[in-house]
Amino acid sequence: MTRASTTPQSDRSAQSIRDARRRRRRSALVVVTTVLVATALFTVSLTGLVGTDEAGRWVVFAAAALIAVFGTFAVHRTATAHHSEWPFGVANLVTLARGVLVAWVAGFLLVAWAARGGVVAWLPGLLYGAAAALDAVDGTLARRLGRETALGARLDMAYDAFGLFVAPLVAAAAGQVPWWYLSVGVARYVFVAGIRLRRYRGLAVADLPPRTSRRVLAGLQMAFVAVALTPVVSPAAGRVGAALFGGALLAGFARDWLYVSGRLVERTRPEGESDGDADESLAD
Repeated sequence: MTRASTTPQSDRSAQSIRDARRRRRRSALVVVTTVLVATALFTVSLTGLVGTDEAGRWVVFAAAALIAVFGTFAVHRTATAHHSEWPFGVANLVTLARGVLVAWVAGFLLVAWAARGGVVAWLPGLLYGAAAALDAVDGTLARRLGRETALGARLDMAYDAFGLFVAPLVAAAAGQVPWWYLSVGVARYVFVAGIRLRRYRGLAVADLPPRTSRRVLAGLQMAFVAVALTPVVSPAAGRVGAALFGGALLAGFARDWLYVSGRLVERTRPEGESDGDADESLAD
């Protein structure tokens, strides 16, 4: 038997795939190198402010968080590889930058930033505030450039959740918010795990009705945490803010769980009725 010869078209296609893979690898190397250099420069600057010991602790936790950030990127990139999307577009890089900023916030977990005062006391809040502000930038960029991707949508949610876990943890460790407020950061993970458990058990999972309030509550949460990570907020004010903002978000998750579990049903709206007029009822 003779081996079937390949056509020029198939050769060009195979070469195109190899070229695309090389481009992705080169781009990934540039991105990782840039983040490592930026982290090293930040470490040097921080050492001059807090000393070698605390800067060393910052590096340990920031590095662990960076591994989580890049691991999340890799996992979601693999899950969306079939979309044939370029993973290193401008919008996705902005989203990745958000994750890096959150990782730098994580580095302050065992640094006495709140007690030091001066510039150091403002760094966690400024870093997380920048990450929260960029949350409004990456989506806008993707839409304006026509580069909305499945990877970008996944990363956006993943880094939002990661930030709302890491930043409250750093704030709680410094005494800026009560420890129970960490439930806000865990809520989304528990919610997603609960949905997966229902599916695993063969139970029905209803779709969530659209609600702009979810995005609003998440945005308010980010703003509160960013401010709580600064000297502006006293521990007493942090407790009040945690109760108001955290309580509202947790109540929203509880309501959404009633939806996905089928216990709360949104009645069909007549044509022309607004979202605010939607009627809800508990299922029998």
